[in-house]
Amino acid sequence: MKKSDILLNKLSEFGITSFDKIWPDYIKELDLKKTDAKTLIQIIASSDLSVITTGASMEQFAPMHAWRALGQLHSKESIETLLNSLIEKKNQEAFWYRIELPNVIKQIGGEAIKQLEVFLKNEQTWEDKVIIINGLVEIALKDQEYKNQVEEIISEILKKYKKNDLAFNASILNAIFKLKPYNNKIVREIINKDKFDYSFIDRPELDKFIKNSKMYE
Repeated sequence: MKKSDILLNKLSEFGITSFDKIWPDYIKELDLKKTDAKTLIQIIASSDLSVITTGASMEQFAPMHAWRALGQLHSKESIETLLNSLIEKKNQEAFWYRIELPNVIKQIGGEAIKQLEVFLKNEQTWEDKVIIINGLVEIALKDQEYKNQVEEIISEILKKYKKNDLAFNASILNAIFKLKPYNNKIVREIINKDKFDYSFIDRPELDKFIKNSKMYE
């Protein structure tokens, strides 16, 4: 049996899981090495991630365990495939992948930022961009050395707020609020001009921002 098939079988043995479950320590339990990343990447690239949901078989959950393992391996090499999988047509209903991708990105860390920034500059749906923005924020929350860089990347997107969908603006604000950007001029401008969708905004976080930034004092 090929090494890739052996790893696939081992991932399948982790069985059915869910996005709200604690992740196993794949590196320890499978004795994973950096060299295993190539196989894990191929498993994700060749799979239909839309089938991973309640009712899926044990075997169908193997790619979910694979993308988690890539995060734990801090695999910078996997970013291209992770991003491509997000926008591939076959994965349009890969809701659990979308939920967990920001956490995978967080674990890969700062080395992923450059490729994520390029993704955000390209023509993508705003919903897909929000997932990547959330991933960037998770990196900054994990490691403060990236906070200013991440806030700057997100601010560049917000500068186009007049052209953005208002729901997109609200979703970006929800993400950047976690960085406590109380002196961010573009964030204050968007809020002051009501250029966001109130039905999408996190109202408690909005109120906290307005209070802590002393916008109207």
